[in-house]
Amino acid sequence: MSYQDSSMHRSKGRISVADIAAQPGGIEALHRRVHELRARGVDFAANAIEREMADLDLPQG
Repeated sequence: MSYQDSSMHRSKGRISVADIAAQPGGIEALHRRVHELRARGVDFAANAIEREMADLDLPQG
C-alpha cells in the first residue's frame, strides 16, 4: 500500500473537532477557540468548527 493510498494516513499537525471534544475540557476549549477566531475576524474557521460541533451533536456555546 502506498503512502497516498493509505486510508489510515492522517495529516500531521491537524486534530479533529471530535478528538478535541473527547478530551477533558475539550468542548470548552472549542468554544474558546471559536470566540478567539471570531474576535480576529476569522469567521469562516469559526463557522467550520461550529458546523462540525453541530454535526457531532455537541453543546453549542
